[in-house]
Amino acid sequence: MSASAGCSPSGHSSGLGPGMSMFRWLEVLEKEFDKAFVDVDLLLGEIDPDQVDITYEGRQKMTSLSSCFAQLCHKTQTVFQLNHKLEAQLVDLRSELTEAKSERTVVEKEVHDLLLQLHALQLQLSAKQGQAEDSDTIKDRLIVQGNYFGALHGAGLSVTEGYQEELCIT
Repeated sequence: MSASAGCSPSGHSSGLGPGMSMFRWLEVLEKEFDKAFVDVDLLLGEIDPDQVDITYEGRQKMTSLSSCFAQLCHKTQTVFQLNHKLEAQLVDLRSELTEAKSERTVVEKEVHDLLLQLHALQLQLSAKQGQAEDSDTIKDRLIVQGNYFGALHGAGLSVTEGYQEELCIT
C-alpha cells in the first residue's frame, strides 16, 4: 500500500475524500487492511509445502501485525471521539464568550450612560443648592465612587451589600 493510498485521512484510495469523517476514514482503512491481510494469507498458502516453516513464521508475523493494527484502530477511535467532544466544547465556549463579550459591552455602555446622567444631576443639584461646584470636582468624586464600586464588585458584593456593610446593617 503506498503512502497516499489510504494511509492518511485525506488520502483518495477507496473513496477517501478530503471531507470524509475520521470515523469513516478509519472504517475504510480497516477494510483495506483486512483485504491486504487476506491477500498475504493467500500468498502464504501458495508457498511450497516443503517450506512450511516460512509459511508458519509468516502467519505468526501476520497475527502479530493484525493485533497491533487492531490496538492502533481502537486507540485512534478513542482519540477521534475525544477530539469530536473537545471540538463541540470549543464551539460552545466560543458561543458563550461571544455572548459574554456582547453583554459586557452593553453593560459598559449602560454604566457610562448612567454616570453621565449622575454627573448632569449632580451639576443641577449643586446649581439649585447654590454651590459653585464645577465639573472637575464632580468628576473627581465620580472617580472615587467608581473605585469604591469596583472594589465592591471585586469583592463579590453588590452596591446594596456594600452600603449595608458600610453602615454596619445586616
